[in-house]
Amino acid sequence: MATVTLIRANPVFQAYGEAAWNVVAGDRDNYFGWSVRPFQARDSALLTGVAAHSDNNLNQSTDLIVRLSPNQGPVGSGGLIRITGVMVR
Repeated sequence: MATVTLIRANPVFQAYGEAAWNVVAGDRDNYFGWSVRPFQARDSALLTGVAAHSDNNLNQSTDLIVRLSPNQGPVGSGGLIRITGVMVR
């Protein structure tokens, strides 16, 4: 039977527009899935890209490209987002 582990970061501020977030999690043997959600009202978050990286020691990380935009006119310069993931073994 599969084991599912939740990976949840604390909310982080992102300016409106696109940004790349690097998550140091992953390995070559298990499934990792990622999600990004606005943490506050009046914002929309879109995950536009996911890229996994491995170094010479097989340490892995994941880049998440996130586009944040206001829903009803900007309030300030950005907003909070929450990145979550799941690992399935």
